[in-house]
Amino acid sequence: MQRSTMFAPDQIHRILIIRLAPLGETILTTPVIRALRQHFREAYIAYMVAPTREDLVSANPHLNEVLTYQASVPKLIYQIAQRKFQMAVVLQPTFRLVLHTFIARIPFRVGFETNAGGKKLLSLAVPNNTLQHETQRYLDIVRALGVEVVDTEPEVFVDSASIAWVNNFLQSQKLNDNKRIIGLNPGAATAYRRWHASNFAALGDRLHERYGAHIIITTGPREDNLADQIAQLMSHSPIIANQATPMQLATLLQRCDLYISNDTGPMHLSTAVKTPTVALFGASNLIQWAPPWDRHAVVARKACPFMRTLSSREWDTYPNRARENFEAITPDTVMATVEELAW
Repeated sequence: MQRSTMFAPDQIHRILIIRLAPLGETILTTPVIRALRQHFREAYIAYMVAPTREDLVSANPHLNEVLTYQASVPKLIYQIAQRKFQMAVVLQPTFRLVLHTFIARIPFRVGFETNAGGKKLLSLAVPNNTLQHETQRYLDIVRALGVEVVDTEPEVFVDSASIAWVNNFLQSQKLNDNKRIIGLNPGAATAYRRWHASNFAALGDRLHERYGAHIIITTGPREDNLADQIAQLMSHSPIIANQATPMQLATLLQRCDLYISNDTGPMHLSTAVKTPTVALFGASNLIQWAPPWDRHAVVARKACPFMRTLSSREWDTYPNRARENFEAITPDTVMATVEELAW
């Protein structure tokens, strides 16, 4: 671990956190926000995110401000510099982000030591240990600052507008009874990371028969056909939610009694709003991405040793093995997991 500048916590009153990430990774940084707030109780804390991720953290009470990344570097540097931050917490091993904080004259800069040239610009360089859960990797940075980490579970806070949207949505679908609501998320970034549509359809029907539950299928952009395909295969008519923003989806998942999802962003969103979640893993690193917290369960092909060694990027070179892993997961297997889970 490299430290080139003396760290004086009592002199830190303005903090900038930076992570430009997809949905899931952004959610998994939220324990860092909470830990920093608990340690620097009176500090002004801002979080810079990718433009499409502002919605996820906009209601977080531990933040004073949410900034979005600017494509124009001069505007970005000005945006950072005018706020006179005293510490930058860069949760991304990217040289340009460290460089931006250096040019903006933030005195103390902490980040991962794998920042290549950026390592020399860091006041505190922390080992980038990817052989652990992603939340723990981010929390290594705040631990290096002497910050005590009490809780590692991610969290997402919803706003009144999204609550109103979900109330209207559920009312429009006539979900005003006391039946359970179970969400299914069949999407994923790549086809070989998706459990087959016919499996989701069979599972949805069995969940409806077993629990008398309403079944909601959630899909993201460009996944409407997938939801329609599953609905056509089901005997019971499910509800499709495909137009929700991340904040609205978080609120909808908060209303679900159970959520069953491939390893993708909405799975992390469900765990962050404390909804019992069953995560289906066919082509992901279990150590890095599987939810380790209570009330959740993971279904994976245990006979595959690569589930604990390959990164998500490395899985891209093994699509056939990924498909084999998913084919080994049956609706029976998932139903057994649901019945064992306390929800």
